[in-house]
Amino acid sequence: MALGREHPDDGDESFNMAFLAARTCGMINGVSRLHGEVSRRIFQRLYPRWPEREVPVGHITNGVHVPSWDSPWADEIWTAASGKERWRGSLGLLTGAIQELSDEALWTFCGEERHDLVRYARRRIARQMGQRGASSEAVAQAENFLDPNTLTLGFAGALQNTSGPTCCLPILTGWRACSTTGRARATDRGRQGPSPG
Repeated sequence: MALGREHPDDGDESFNMAFLAARTCGMINGVSRLHGEVSRRIFQRLYPRWPEREVPVGHITNGVHVPSWDSPWADEIWTAASGKERWRGSLGLLTGAIQELSDEALWTFCGEERHDLVRYARRRIARQMGQRGASSEAVAQAENFLDPNTLTLGFAGALQNTSGPTCCLPILTGWRACSTTGRARATDRGRQGPSPG
């Protein structure tokens, strides 16, 4: 327990999992340069005699392995615009090539991605319902969950009545008109939220 306290000998101090991890791991990394800087500042007190810049927290900027990250639809449209080897070399040329894509091509691409996301969500909710003992009829209804032609805004955090909908949703142009016609919905961790109208 002592390793999880700023002052290991102070038995009255609360245990801190981050301090335990910092003291027992082989390496500490932030996910960006800024995250590394902030983390060095946070963990500075564990290394009181070290200058902040020398606190042993590095950073690794996250990257993507594009061939495995791209969906088939993304690969198709980006290859048509910029060629198969588009990610090798300078990215400066990609901007112009992508700006040349037609609105129709981009809209079709977005629709394919949206349909795929809805298919994924439907499979996942059906599996979860089955695991929780829902009837086969209820599980079958998961095939109707979400509508790929409805604007769906997802929130990972809880939508609080005092902040979420009243703060975020009205700033979206046309939100109220869309939500009253059934062509828009907000979800909170997968649950349909109240209409903001």
